[in-house]
Amino acid sequence: MDVLILGAKSGLAVMLLVAGGAKLADLASFAATMRLFVPRRIPQAVIRGCALGVALTEFGLGAASLSAPSAWWLNQVIFVLACAFVGVSVVGYALHRGRACRCFGALSQRKFDAAGILRSVVIGAVAAVAMSGVRPASVQVGAAESGLLAAAAVLVGLVALTAARALVVSRESESRVTVP
Repeated sequence: MDVLILGAKSGLAVMLLVAGGAKLADLASFAATMRLFVPRRIPQAVIRGCALGVALTEFGLGAASLSAPSAWWLNQVIFVLACAFVGVSVVGYALHRGRACRCFGALSQRKFDAAGILRSVVIGAVAAVAMSGVRPASVQVGAAESGLLAAAAVLVGLVALTAARALVVSRESESRVTVP
């Protein structure tokens, strides 16, 4: 059972690292999606700052969860975040059906749709599994292992950021090309 729980925890951590890194690569698009959920009077700079905060929070939670598997409180925080994903998916589907969600920045072309709600519910269910307790012996890592896991987490996030940025640049260059 510990393997299932730790697998859920690790999978969520990697997902958060990829989502956060990909959002950082295309912050303007993610901020445009966030704009859909806030009143018009909120300045764009505030929305962009919030988009940056969301991306960094996802990245930070993913890195912390992956590198500190015994930090049980992170599982609760990630579960709350997963519940927020469900809420955003439901509201996005109700109010902005068919619009891009940018959940994974430029790495995904997903939209607010029924499948998106299902995906976020599955993420919430996996986060609930990750909250289950494991034997302390299953999560004991030393400082060296924790450091290596943190380095791996940063690497995963940087790979996602690089891949998403390459897609953004590619799409931007395609849109500038004119056909004679």
